[in-house]
Amino acid sequence: MLVFIVSGAIVGSFFVEYLVHLFADNYEIEWDSASENGNDVDFAQEIATAMRKTHRESERQMNKAFKVASGAHC
Repeated sequence: MLVFIVSGAIVGSFFVEYLVHLFADNYEIEWDSASENGNDVDFAQEIATAMRKTHRESERQMNKAFKVASGAHC
């Protein structure tokens, strides 16, 4: 059974790598065209800000769920 799991993981990783290479050209063109249009927006900063907002919101939801589960009222 373990052999099947390991072999499935190996084959799956090759499949994922194939998909990444298949779509890599499209994403490369998209990023190049965004930088050539004069958009000097720091994409990494935008992503980090969005991740922080998402993390804060998920923490709020988990805290609310924990209060409800523990019997405290919000």
